[in-house]
Amino acid sequence: MLQTAPSPRRRHGLYAAFMFALAATGPAAMAQAPEEGEPRGTLKVEVTGTHIARIEGESGLPVQTITRQEILDAGIQTMQDLLERISANQSYGSWNEAKGIGSMLTGFTGASLRGLGSQRTLILLNGRRLAPYALSGGASVDLSGIPPSAIDRVEVLKDGASAVYGTDAIGGVINFILRKDYTGAEVNGNYYATEEGGGNNWRVSATAGFGDLAKDRYNAFVSADYFRQDALAASQREFSQTAYLPWLGLDSTSGNSFPANIVQTNLATGEVYGFPGFRNPTIPFPAGPTPASCLPPYSFPTEGPRRYQCRFDYASVIDTIPKTEKVNVVSRFTWQVTPNHQAFAEASYYQGKFTHRISPAPVISNEGFTTLLPPSSPFYPAAFVAGLPGGDPTRPVELLYRTVELGPRTDQTTTDQWNAVVGMQGTIKGWDYDVAATYTSNSQVADLVSGYVYSSRFLPLVGSGAIDPFGPNTAAVLQLMRDTEVTGPINDNRAKNYGIDLKLANTVATLPGGPVAVVFGAEARRESLDQSNSEVLVSGDVLGGPGEVPSITSVSRRVWSLLGEVNVPITRSLEANAAVRYDHYSDFGGTTNPKFTLRWQPVRSVLLRASWGTGFRAPTLSDLFLPQTDTYAFDDFLQDPVRCPVTGAYTDCNGVFMPVRIGGNPALQPETSTQFNAGIVVEPASGLSFGIDYYRVEVDDLIGVLPIDTILQNPDALGARYIVRKPPDAQYPDLPGPIDYVVQYPTNTGDLTTSGIDINLEWRGPATRAGRFSFTLNGTYVIDYTYQGFESFRLPPGAGTRGPDGAIARYRQYAQLGWSFGPWGATLANTYQSGYSEIDLLTCGDEGCTGTRRVGTWTVWDAQARYAPSKNATFTLGVRNLFDRAPPVSSQFEDFQVGYDPSYADPRGRMFYGTLQVKFL
Repeated sequence: MLQTAPSPRRRHGLYAAFMFALAATGPAAMAQAPEEGEPRGTLKVEVTGTHIARIEGESGLPVQTITRQEILDAGIQTMQDLLERISANQSYGSWNEAKGIGSMLTGFTGASLRGLGSQRTLILLNGRRLAPYALSGGASVDLSGIPPSAIDRVEVLKDGASAVYGTDAIGGVINFILRKDYTGAEVNGNYYATEEGGGNNWRVSATAGFGDLAKDRYNAFVSADYFRQDALAASQREFSQTAYLPWLGLDSTSGNSFPANIVQTNLATGEVYGFPGFRNPTIPFPAGPTPASCLPPYSFPTEGPRRYQCRFDYASVIDTIPKTEKVNVVSRFTWQVTPNHQAFAEASYYQGKFTHRISPAPVISNEGFTTLLPPSSPFYPAAFVAGLPGGDPTRPVELLYRTVELGPRTDQTTTDQWNAVVGMQGTIKGWDYDVAATYTSNSQVADLVSGYVYSSRFLPLVGSGAIDPFGPNTAAVLQLMRDTEVTGPINDNRAKNYGIDLKLANTVATLPGGPVAVVFGAEARRESLDQSNSEVLVSGDVLGGPGEVPSITSVSRRVWSLLGEVNVPITRSLEANAAVRYDHYSDFGGTTNPKFTLRWQPVRSVLLRASWGTGFRAPTLSDLFLPQTDTYAFDDFLQDPVRCPVTGAYTDCNGVFMPVRIGGNPALQPETSTQFNAGIVVEPASGLSFGIDYYRVEVDDLIGVLPIDTILQNPDALGARYIVRKPPDAQYPDLPGPIDYVVQYPTNTGDLTTSGIDINLEWRGPATRAGRFSFTLNGTYVIDYTYQGFESFRLPPGAGTRGPDGAIARYRQYAQLGWSFGPWGATLANTYQSGYSEIDLLTCGDEGCTGTRRVGTWTVWDAQARYAPSKNATFTLGVRNLFDRAPPVSSQFEDFQVGYDPSYADPRGRMFYGTLQVKFL
């Protein structure tokens, strides 16, 4: 039970709680040496995360702690599994390996506390920063490089912490604390198998340590982890195997098919000759498709306007989860130099290889290259063209073709991450100190394995008449096609952080309510980013590639910070905490951010708390300095919203591609924020506690890229700022000129406000004849999520709706029921996300989309049983997704997957797993 009078032990506990909240650069778990005169082994300060199970450990800030044992009991195998158990983490703005398919972020995992995006969630390792993932442009830390087997605990600070950890901690902080001072050896192995096949994975890890700090004055340990995951193909799950879902109003099939579709255009004016739209020579006109039309299963004709086209079902040949291989090594050496001083060194290395497949390359007319089939080609469909209305067999036709015969496009991304810390901690004349030098870096190298071809080599080969775009080619021709493939590394991305930090802590006075604790700190670091792309990528000479991608070379910034914090026990039951941090950016100047916290405990079993603070997030180096370049966005429905209804011209209404400008924006301004939190924690009985907290976060001058379809669908609100036009033309002098490009580089788009309620329940029952039972529940209810954009334009999502980067679930929770009886144990867990609304594509027309549809809830049950015949061995059997719940159907088309939302639900289905842990003490 809680003591209302602060005993010496209690005073250290208060100090520890606030040290966690405010120790910006030191490790989150720190055991200081005793002062002179105190017996060895007495811990002066023991800074740990608080746990809701006992109110005595609660600070003035809401902190969720996930222990190593809880990770094992939940069967957590990846960082994505862990994020699903943090209710404050939303799918909107987060990232996982499934969502990364078809993007530059293959294998990346990012958290999004409060749905504010991974760039506003600060990730710490042992209380210190990691370098952001280079391919993210320096915005986010990749969690996939942190092995669950090496974690001691995870502390989730659900309140903004810009005054204590750094100005960019707007959404909150996730601190991964690895195992320390380990003695002995252990080996762990597990295997996870899906019931329907695909996506199986296994892990083996080993840890060894020796040396006792108290006896030997040193400890050294090393932990190694190997993880391997099989690919999951979209075709292996019914809900993801096709992009043609007419009952949802969704047809994401592509007009670039095999056999190729054709269109005849005037290349000078862009006008279509004779027949509107495009046709396929295998479909007789006007009779319509026959059983021999197109080449199943990849292409198929549809009814309606696309009756005379072959459509390529790209979803039938993509991966949903990439093939993955990860290696992690973590080590630490600690030396007790004297009873009052301790030296330590930490080092870790991670390598991840992610291989994924997407659909065969579409052959699209890029700038400078046109996919033409001349009448001189032996495969030119002269009779078919002549039979079309207005068709002219003396002119070339443009092909909408796909290299199906070369197979899927296959990429491999290799990620390397290094982290090193060397430091000292101890006590000098009553002041606890912690000083360390840090180095952290990562690199990503992307390799094209197969399926990509040079535009400059492949398109002339088509034009020469060597390739038959309408039917199977000979082995000799296939070899000519393979000779045009692009393979090997195409980019090399690197991010680095290095610096030094110092922290001093002491109690400077004693009031009737207890000791006054202070913390002072300083930090200096240098951040750098290099994104080097090969010439073929910069020039856009890759069919099926990302287009013209600029490079950013050796940009950097310096940041130095000062922080101060004081904890004042006003009375025995009321404590006030004030913190302030000054950060100076070499490119944005200085910013000061305060934090105020109140903690009031009127009676032994009740605690009330409140906090207020501000934040500041500077644009990333990529946001600022990535060179701007012009490229194209591809979609079936991109049209000039102003000119197309009037002119009907192909250049205004082509509906396939739109010129866009990407890159950095030196005119960006920083984001600023204000956070407020208030809550109560109650312990009505021993072993039972309940907490509820209200939060509100306001972010001004939000940095982001507006979706192109959002811009084009709202020309009045957004056109003046985001659509750049050429001068008016003589034919339509009263209309604005044709679109030159649409802005797709980052801008300060508007303001965002979100608020909600966190609930936390924990019960640990007494030992009974039937064993000991326990129950925990963490839930988050979102009251409001409102984006106020340029000129009062609102961009979804709101709470309970889906936007362009995922959904904001109105309610999320993770609950776990545990049982133990001697050597036996069991766990039953539930993950729940409420459903949300999305655009109903069946209601879309020329005036936009008028309706919404409901995406179902996502609720999954997991079960596990354990047996430990001795203290040195544990056997575990478990089932993930016990009832084989499929992801709810979604008509989203922002991500590469179709039929479900990869950021919202796990596509693997029911999984069985077994683990074995053996210790050698």
